[in-house]
Amino acid sequence: MSNSGGTGGNYKPWLTIQDVPSRGRTARPTGWKTGRLHHLLSDIETAAFYLLDWDDHVLDIREQYPLDREKTRQIAAEMGVAHPADVRTKVDIVMTTDFLVDIHASQGKKTLALAVKMSVDLDDARTVEKLEIERRYWQAQETEWGIVTEQDMNKDRVANIRWVHEMHSIEGLEVPHPEYWQDRCRALLGSIDRCGGMMVKQFMRWLESSQGFASGEGLTVIRHLIATKVLAIDMDRPFDNMALLSQAISVQGRQDARRRA
Repeated sequence: MSNSGGTGGNYKPWLTIQDVPSRGRTARPTGWKTGRLHHLLSDIETAAFYLLDWDDHVLDIREQYPLDREKTRQIAAEMGVAHPADVRTKVDIVMTTDFLVDIHASQGKKTLALAVKMSVDLDDARTVEKLEIERRYWQAQETEWGIVTEQDMNKDRVANIRWVHEMHSIEGLEVPHPEYWQDRCRALLGSIDRCGGMMVKQFMRWLESSQGFASGEGLTVIRHLIATKVLAIDMDRPFDNMALLSQAISVQGRQDARRRA
């Protein structure tokens, strides 16, 4: 089990995917905010992570954040409920909050504690007891706490972020010369306006036939430019490569885009 602590890239979650059995699939995406691997123990935690990492107001994401065991024991005793314990050893465990998030707010930096649960789990009395321990803990710390369920998430937005997420950096992809991807980004951005009447799929073929793009490179560049927010799509709807390019994709800042690419 990890020793938790730190912030940003130095943070170490209390629980990692090696520590506990999980419902659904675990994941270890590299965070845009932190530059480190995040240990996510379920599909819903992964979905919440993608939404947080995409949000420009989010500054730092700390998953599986440990709570002071003496304080949670005291809260459980005051509530008259059993403190969570290891099933095998019966020893009280260290409780964790799914995400502790720093955000940029109008009044400055603000910290939010988030419990991420499937809505069906909120019908379970024991789950509700543990969440109440967590709520009271953060209330005592004067930290805002809330519950997030799948009903609070747009599935299409999650899918779109997941689609572009790993392409935020394409520096690790093999290239024939150092400026290769920068050249590809500039070529694609310089072509969007005059090709707006094409379908996205046609535009990909045109890049390959007339601009020297290898198969699949156009989509790689589009994913990268969406991830870095140079290009914009409607994140709350499925991306349609049969739509007109002018309707599906827009450039958010041409000069800045070319510099960042």
